[in-house]
Amino acid sequence: MKDLDYFFNPKSIAVIGASRHAKKFGYIILENLIDNEYAGKVYPVNPKADYILGKKCYSSVSKIPGSVDLAVIVVPAKNTPEVIRDCARKNVKAAIIISGGFGEAGNKKLEEEVMEAKGKMRIIGPNVIGIYDAYSKVDTIFSPNYRQKRPEKGAIGFISQSGAFGAAVLDWAATQSIGVSKFISIGNRIDVDEVDLLRYLANDRETKAIAVYLEGAKRGRELYNMLRHVVRKKPVVFLKAGKSTEARAAISSHTGSLAGESEIYVGMCEQAGAICVKSSEKLIDLANALAHQPLPKGDCIQVVTNGGGFGVLATDSVVSYGMKMAKLDRRTIDKIKSSVPAYASVSNPMDLVGDADAERYKIALDAVLKDRNVSGVIVILLMQISALESNVVNILVSLKKKYDKPLLVCTTGGEFTNMHARMLEKEGIPTYSSPKRAASAMKALVDYSKTKKMLPI
Repeated sequence: MKDLDYFFNPKSIAVIGASRHAKKFGYIILENLIDNEYAGKVYPVNPKADYILGKKCYSSVSKIPGSVDLAVIVVPAKNTPEVIRDCARKNVKAAIIISGGFGEAGNKKLEEEVMEAKGKMRIIGPNVIGIYDAYSKVDTIFSPNYRQKRPEKGAIGFISQSGAFGAAVLDWAATQSIGVSKFISIGNRIDVDEVDLLRYLANDRETKAIAVYLEGAKRGRELYNMLRHVVRKKPVVFLKAGKSTEARAAISSHTGSLAGESEIYVGMCEQAGAICVKSSEKLIDLANALAHQPLPKGDCIQVVTNGGGFGVLATDSVVSYGMKMAKLDRRTIDKIKSSVPAYASVSNPMDLVGDADAERYKIALDAVLKDRNVSGVIVILLMQISALESNVVNILVSLKKKYDKPLLVCTTGGEFTNMHARMLEKEGIPTYSSPKRAASAMKALVDYSKTKKMLPI
């Protein structure tokens, strides 16, 4: 899959259709590449301009003096086949066609012309929002940074058939300090599709888990086989849209693809070992846990809290997802009891009560993580209580490094709480706003652990 490297690690990028107007996609993409400090060469292509954003313009890609690895095409659909022919003559290695107005608008012939013209060039699109690589700083997304934040470097590879859906999820993830490795909007998929990208991300060292939003597959059998191959290496979380007849009709006009029966796709993905979800929230929640946490060796979960009510809710969630509440070893219980107040409840859920400070959490968590009966821990932090200070973050980070067991956090509240949630996320500790979300993420870790044990190497 070396040919796909040109999308994510190009040494030079031509923006064909670069614009002098700040609200045009051709201006925004060029500006993003410059502002995000992409290290390669950037060439604006516009026959009616001499310079844009301080960069010398060229009348066509063929006039660029150096080689071009990646072309980002933002011209009207009717002009795209000729632009692709020009790129092929220039020996451009890859192209992203941002422009719409192709198969999704009934113009399948234009797509056929593009494919006939491309030669050996690989194409993502048309009808996409762009791609983003947090490591190489390739950012061809046509949304300005002040409207859509870009996530920092992370471990989630995200493939989305819908550009708008992907942009919204990226924006939300960035505000939560959830990082990504790569994001790819695939649109009409006339060439590169989800099968190609799953294979690529399976071998990408920065990607530890893969999230996929799909409306329909053109290569169903190949997708199934690829998923079976990929999940041996990395977890895949899959969101299939288009359950209703009305939604499937909308998909046809959205990306020009046939949606197919949702139940068939979900069954196929689950049989291949992917984890299927029903919401955008779960797509990232589960991928985040799978990207950053070790897999549990069982399904016995310990809950540690400083608020009894949240402990009860977490217990309900753990049990409702088919996991077990861990039964602590007697020695673990005795050790914790000797170091915490008598009014603390040393059981499961373990309530360290409202005056618990970071040191009390450290004592309790160190003991339960060491306990052989505990497969994973959900920690509830109610930061509204004055006894709990920011040093609890450092304690959780040190425990994460010390023990090879999943450690997930639930913390709910306003800006002070959210600030600490972002601190934890930056350290690779997934943090959720409700016990149910935390338990759902833990269940994904348990399920993938079981899947890996069953799959042949």
